[in-house]
Amino acid sequence: MNLKALAQKMLEEGFNPHQTNVDDNGYDNLPDGIYDAILEDVQFRVNDKGTEWLSLTFTIINEGYENRKYFANYWLTEKQLEQNIKKLWGHAAQVFNVELTVDDIANIETAVVEKLQEALGTQVELELKTSRYKDKRTGKMKEFQNFKLASADIPF
Repeated sequence: MNLKALAQKMLEEGFNPHQTNVDDNGYDNLPDGIYDAILEDVQFRVNDKGTEWLSLTFTIINEGYENRKYFANYWLTEKQLEQNIKKLWGHAAQVFNVELTVDDIANIETAVVEKLQEALGTQVELELKTSRYKDKRTGKMKEFQNFKLASADIPF
């Protein structure tokens, strides 16, 4: 379909560029709870500010949430580094059956990503819980969704 035909179709289906909330892109957090999910991707990421993290992409398979994505991020900031390395190392061993070494951890952007590629397709239990906190700089309430991973009791 060309862009003109797509634009015409959108207008015919009721899209109004003056009224439609274009910021509502369907990326709201999943509701807190336990989900069955499949590990689909593992990436080492760095943003423009230089913040590094390891991101695991899960696809939810529960009815009503099929094919929704969840990005489990292990932030590698100074404040969270030790806690998130422990969490990542534990998840690798206990949930994904992947043995990481000290040398792997030292080369997280390549070695850990490569080893976790072996676990792609693994079904897990993904537990989500939202925490709320007050931003010290702005005084506004913010939310952060925490995750826990466990081996799936009954893989499909």
